[in-house]
Amino acid sequence: MSKKRLQVILNEEAWNLVEALIKEANENFEVGSITFSDAINEMILCSKVDVKQLQTKHTDFRRSLKVLATRDDLDLESVIKSLMELRAKNGIGSKKKPHNHEEV
Repeated sequence: MSKKRLQVILNEEAWNLVEALIKEANENFEVGSITFSDAINEMILCSKVDVKQLQTKHTDFRRSLKVLATRDDLDLESVIKSLMELRAKNGIGSKKKPHNHEEV
């Protein structure tokens, strides 16, 4: 089996889920042990990510405007509608907050 090493920064919510899984998996498990890598690999394999939601969370409004501005078939009403939907999904005018990360 080929193994790849990757450093990943988890937000607090994701880290809490990993810690809870590790704790539960190793509790009263005397015939082996579960590592962080084991738990995270299993979490990834068992997940189904909503790609559209992921894209929405990471949409750059300025880049969106630039892309929309380059279109030949620019329809102002659909642009406004799209931006309002993005704004509603991402929170009103919210900027990304700086993260405090702890390395594993």
